[in-house]
Amino acid sequence: MPLAILVALPQAAEAKKLPKNAKPMTAEEVIAIYSGNSAVWDGSKAYFSPEKRVKGVFGKGTKRVTYAGEWSVTDNEACMKNSAKGDPKIYTDCWKWWHVGTKTITLWSVHYDETKPDDRNGYYDEMRSIKKGDKVSKEYEELGGL
Repeated sequence: MPLAILVALPQAAEAKKLPKNAKPMTAEEVIAIYSGNSAVWDGSKAYFSPEKRVKGVFGKGTKRVTYAGEWSVTDNEACMKNSAKGDPKIYTDCWKWWHVGTKTITLWSVHYDETKPDDRNGYYDEMRSIKKGDKVSKEYEELGGL
């Protein structure tokens, strides 16, 4: 069964253009956002361990599926590559990060389903999805992990 690792998409009203004065975040800044933290999106959540492993749960109710893999950061882009329980395909999602002062701006730069990112008007604040600590492992283990 193919797995669609869904992430929270910005609301149409909040997606916007990248400001001209936006500065790319450093790899170290992006690592600090993810390392040891979780992303909780509509329909999916993932924990990004300090050891660069990722594990997550996709779906709701009785239709939940676990996935696991690795995450990495190159320049201002974080990527997770993972596969789902029962599905050998490798899925990739990536996010590019910028800042204007203390405000962060994100682009979902690579989509698991290979659709094109909206690199013209698809910028939003992904920090609302980032939660401190591991918000995934308990549910992941209850579902049998991978």
